[in-house]
Amino acid sequence: MTDDPGVRDMLAFLIARDTMHQNQWLAAIAELEADGLERTPVPSAFPPHLEHRKFSYQFWNLSAGNESAQGRWAHGPSPDGRGQFQYVANPAPLAPPPEPPPVPNPRVYDTVPRRPPAPPGPPVRPSGL
Repeated sequence: MTDDPGVRDMLAFLIARDTMHQNQWLAAIAELEADGLERTPVPSAFPPHLEHRKFSYQFWNLSAGNESAQGRWAHGPSPDGRGQFQYVANPAPLAPPPEPPPVPNPRVYDTVPRRPPAPPGPPVRPSGL
């Protein structure tokens, strides 16, 4: 961890916001279930056959190290009772790398030099001075 007070203050704020967001989700889920409107985690209005089920219970490790493999979210039965968690240590990209954007027209973005650069060498002094 850092000793920088600004960074520490920012992290303390972000942790507080995360606490709020987690509690919001828990409250919303409880309300939907109490009203009989939804069964978590996926909205019932979404057709199950359209879900990419291969990925529904995979935990992708996108961090350095493999400590996350120890978490409850990485192995064993899922809380919804519909699958088994699978830990993916080194997930592979699902698509090719994106193509670089086209080179922009410099005239549109005003990057055309206004005048040619000066030739190398000592500065030219105006005559008569």
